Amino acid sequence: MVQRFRPQYDSESEDDDLGSVLQNRKDESDDDFSSLSFGALSSAQKKLQQEERNRDEESSSSESDSEDEFFSKDKKDKKNKKNQLKKKNKHAPSESSSKRPVSRIREIPGLKQKKDTTLYTDVRFDAAYGKANWDRVRNDYAFLDEYRQKEIKEMQSILNNKKERAKLSDYEVEDLKFKIQSLQSRLDTLKNRDMGNKIIKDHKKDQMAKMRKGEQVNPYFLKKSEQRKMLQKVKFDNLKSSQREKVMERKRKRRLGKEFKAMEFR
Repeated sequence: MVQRFRPQYDSESEDDDLGSVLQNRKDESDDDFSSLSFGALSSAQKKLQQEERNRDEESSSSESDSEDEFFSKDKKDKKNKKNQLKKKNKHAPSESSSKRPVSRIREIPGLKQKKDTTLYTDVRFDAAYGKANWDRVRNDYAFLDEYRQKEIKEMQSILNNKKERAKLSDYEVEDLKFKIQSLQSRLDTLKNRDMGNKIIKDHKKDQMAKMRKGEQVNPYFLKKSEQRKMLQKVKFDNLKSSQREKVMERKRKRRLGKEFKAMEFR
């Protein structure tokens, strides 16, 4: 009967054998490895793998350090460039980057910049020619109101004439109505503005006359709210009886609506 012996593993003997093999592995043949036990071979393999891992970690750490140094150098170079672009002295001319193109129109302080300008500009009201006097402009171009009124009458006559209106399409009819409404609203706004300016001028004249007579020491300037009240009073006085009734009815409905809204929350 053949006897089988279980192999015994001795850690110290295995380490000694492993050291001898690793030192002389270049000169020795494969027969030396056959004399080693499986435990010694497995431990040798583990040590070799650990050495390879350590080498990889060292190489990766060296690469990361080199990358950090590279990026830090780039940041320092950018900071140095920015510092170079800054003025060394407040009286020195400013330096700008050549990457951004220079605008052909030079921006002059005090005038409207390119951003502030719109598509439609009027040279007569340009800031380069000084501040515009709106009262004078209104007096110079007051004759345009007559042309606007004539245009409104012509368009209204076209709409009232059935034959001429039949020739127009629905779009053209709506366009005429819109033009009439816009021109009429423009005339009304100009009229109200003229009326407000007249009220302020008359008030200033009265105040100056009282100061000359000695009735007042200092003039009294109207507030915006007081100007609006005076303008509404003048408008109401100039209205016809039928228009006054409409205005009063509108105010009454507005007041009732406010009262109903206040009662809902009670």
